[in-house]
Parts: sequence; structure tokens; C-alpha cells
Amino acid sequence: MTKSNEAGHPPLSLTLATTLATTLAIAAAVTPATLCAQYVSVPPPAAYALQDVTVVHADGRRQEGVTLVVRGRLIEALGRDVQVPADARLLEGDSLVVYPGLVDGDGRSAHEFPRAEVDPRTIEIWNAPRSLQGFMPSRRVVSHLTSDGDALAPQRRAGLVAAAVHPTGAMMPGRGALLLYRQAATPQQLVIEPVLGPRFEFRGGPGVYPSTLFGVTAFMRQAFEDARHRSLISEAHARDPRGLTIPDHDADYAVLQQVQAGDLPVFFRANGATDILRALGLAAEYGFRPIVVGGHEAWKVADLLRQRNVPVLVDVDFPEPVRWHPADDEDGQEPLDAAAEREKLDLEARYANAARLAEAGIAFALTSGGSGELLRGARKAVEYGLSADAALAALTSSPATILGVPHLVRIEAGMPATFIVTSGPLFHDETEILHTFVEGLREEGSPPGVAPGEAEEAVDFAGEWDMRLVIGGQTMTAILNIEQDGATFVGSMSMMGERLPLRDGVIDVDQISTSVVVQQAGQTMTIRISGRVDGDRASGQAEAGPLGVAQWTATRRSPGGGR
Repeated sequence: MTKSNEAGHPPLSLTLATTLATTLAIAAAVTPATLCAQYVSVPPPAAYALQDVTVVHADGRRQEGVTLVVRGRLIEALGRDVQVPADARLLEGDSLVVYPGLVDGDGRSAHEFPRAEVDPRTIEIWNAPRSLQGFMPSRRVVSHLTSDGDALAPQRRAGLVAAAVHPTGAMMPGRGALLLYRQAATPQQLVIEPVLGPRFEFRGGPGVYPSTLFGVTAFMRQAFEDARHRSLISEAHARDPRGLTIPDHDADYAVLQQVQAGDLPVFFRANGATDILRALGLAAEYGFRPIVVGGHEAWKVADLLRQRNVPVLVDVDFPEPVRWHPADDEDGQEPLDAAAEREKLDLEARYANAARLAEAGIAFALTSGGSGELLRGARKAVEYGLSADAALAALTSSPATILGVPHLVRIEAGMPATFIVTSGPLFHDETEILHTFVEGLREEGSPPGVAPGEAEEAVDFAGEWDMRLVIGGQTMTAILNIEQDGATFVGSMSMMGERLPLRDGVIDVDQISTSVVVQQAGQTMTIRISGRVDGDRASGQAEAGPLGVAQWTATRRSPGGGR
């Protein structure tokens, strides 16, 4: 799978895409199995209580000095005069704050569509199968979910309680689903809205028409015209079937007919201002309701977005600076060179995007852009001018309203106990998420990202590793070099003549986590990796948004040393 850039330029090379997919596989995302056998696990308490806490609602209202009681799946009581029940477990801490759980409008949960077997020798590039063209608006994520409740534990610990999961990687890749991140749930038990509006992207097919931005736009127009023509035929047959054959049903065109009728919104991924204008132009021409996804430069077209009442799911999965080092600005270092100055201006404009949309009166939500890591980017947006109240709404009530579940973020007696408990103000860097409740089930929290554990408990991860990776049915090999320092590590992954450095490597007992930043043609992608080490073997998975998920195993070739 290749990645198109934001302005519709040619996709990344297959070599880089393969390298990216391979870099996904550095450390494994295997969470230790939960001990849940009867007579072994400690049963949960009959109730939980939080005493003398501050509750901050999605609209910014604050209730201070209150007691909150959770019993079963519901909030049993909330108020100043509430007594802690005798059978409740009291969750203690200084200056605890209760917030609605975070809702990700463009989130992450693993799903795997079946791969179409196509003989390239039989393909007419001007008339390729829909799976190659990317014309699959009727395809549904809900039928192909693979993540269960246990796999979503890292996101719950980071405060996420729900997410819309959209397909990606094609012009019209299908329809997403809305998930509630329940514990111990099967993939289907996570689903609270099985079918959302279709996803559109300005993304060409791999070597077939439409492969260019011009071709994709033309194809979309023609598809809407064909859908309209099919509607006219169906309407004529319904009025008087004499002389007419029964119209055939086409699931893909049926979705476009619903879109044109205003029954479904379109989650249109567009980042650059020009692409956003293209998407709005198509929406005006064919009468559909767009929701802009990504919206890196939405602030540049804020007036038009406001006029047309178009909401934006703002991606705050910001790339890491490569040439510009913000710490140098604070230290008064030498002036930046031209490339670093351009990167700084571009990144700071993205950081300030949400604040500018808020100032312009645009309806927007903050999303992880498919990475599943939301709070760190939201804090950056606050640092660059977004108010804390606006940021909280953009993480809770705004996405819940856009997705049709506004009740999900209500904290009041009688409502499902779905919220987070923090050690202080949510957007302070030092604040930790202590507890995440989803329908009354509690999960221990963790700060954004993965923190290292105790150095003396960290598994030995140092050395040179032979790695075998599988993605999209293809198997590749690589070499991983790790230098460990207690509960942290640095290193690299080498493959196909490229050496990719690891960042933010941490170890929590036997769990490892790191990331890799890759650049090509001005594009930057952060690949997040996590996993487990067992002696001289390791295995797991890692994800990079539209590039998908790689599974891997590794065997230690030789030991390494500390640094």
C-alpha cells in the first residue's frame, strides 16, 4: 500500500512504503494475558467512590468538592452531600479531577479487509476492478474488525473511551464504525454504531485509472452522475414498469445515492487548503454533506467552512520536528537555516490550526488521525492558543455530537459510568490519567505515550536481532540493533540498505515501545511500535495509520551492552 501526499501528488515509492511497513515491526504489541480464571482473579468491588473531587463537564462547567459513586455500569450518585457507601472502594488521591472520556473522531482499531486476488496480466488499466480503482464505498469496517477490548487497553489507559474507525488507503475505501472501548469485549461487542458515512480521499489507484488527482476528481464526478442516472431509472420504473426491465441493485452506487439524498455525511479526508476547496466544490455540486477529516490547513479556508457549516475533524497527530529543534529557540541559539525555518513555520501553523478554527466559529473536533494517540497533540494545540475549555469540548462533546452520540460524554447520576480521572488539569504536561471508566469497568491509567518502568525490572532487550516481518501477505527480513540503558533504549532498524533510527524507546517490565520517523518527498510519518520480549525472542505488531499493521517475530543474534 502506498501513501499519497496531501495535494494529490504521486504516491510514495513502493520501496519506501515497504520500508515503512517494515519499520512498523520493531517491537511487539502483545499485552500480557489477563488472568481471568474463576477462583484466581480478585472480583471487582461492589462499587467505586471518588470523594471531594472536581468534576469538569464537557461544556466547561465545574462541580467542586463532590462525591461520585459508581455501581455496576452506572453513576449511582453525584453531589456534595453524597455519602460513600460502606461496600464501595474509595479511589484516593490529591486534587483528583473527573472529566468525560475522550472520543476520537478518526481513531484506531485493527481491521483487515480480504485481499482481492487479481491477475495483473488480465487488467485493463482504464477499466480495472473496483478494488484496484479504490471504488468501494459500500465496504464496511464493522464486518472485518479484529481488535478486541483487551487490545484497546493502551488507548483506554490514555483516556480514550470511544472512537470512529474509518477505512483508508483508497479513493472511496468504505464505511467506518463507531466503537465504545469496552473491556473484555469481542470485536463485535465494541460496536455502538455499525455503519457511518463513507470515507472519501483524493487517492489514486496503484497503476490503474484513476491514478492522478485529475483522474480521481473526474472519477468521483462520473460516479455521482452514474448514481443519479440509476436513481432516475429506478424512479421511472416505480412510476410505471411497463416497457422497463427491473433495475439491478449496485451496493456501491446505492451508497452514493444515499449521500446525494442527504441521508449520509461524507468523511472527506483533505489536508491542504486546495484539497479542502476541491472537496467543498464536489459537495456543493452534488449536494452531499461533507465532514473534513485531517484539515491541516483548514484555517486558511475558515470563512468558507463557516458559511457552509462544515465541521472539521482536526488531526493533531503532529510529526516530530526534524530540522527545527524547539529547544534551541528557547536557548537563544543561532538563527535557523532556510529549511529549518520553513519546517518551523509549517509546524507552528498546524499547532495553531485548532485555535484559529475556534476563533472563526468553526465546529471541529480533535482527532488522532488514526494513530490512537490524542492527548499529546491536544496539549500542543492548547500551547498554541486553543483554550482549555475549547480543547475539552473538541475531545468530548464535539466529536460525540458529530458522530451522533452526545449522551456518551454526560457525567450525571443515572448515566453510564464512562469518564476519566486525572491527577490535575487535563492539559498540563505533568498531569496523569489515573483511572479510565467505561460503563463502570475501571482501568488503571497512564500518562500519554508509554512510560518506562522500574529500571531493575526491565527485560534485557539489548543486542542484535534477526527480524521476520509479515504485512499484506508478504514476508520480509531486517536487522534490529538495540542499546539499552535501564528502562530506556536507542537503536535502529536496517532493511533494504536503509537505516532508520528509533525514538522514545522505553521498557516497562517486558513491554517495549518506540517510534520511527520516516521522510520522503517532504512527507513525514511517525510509526508507533510496541511489544513484548521473552528471553531471546520477541514478537508483536506496530501501526502507521493508512499503511496498516505489520506482524513480526525476532530472535536475538548476539547480546548487546548498556550505554
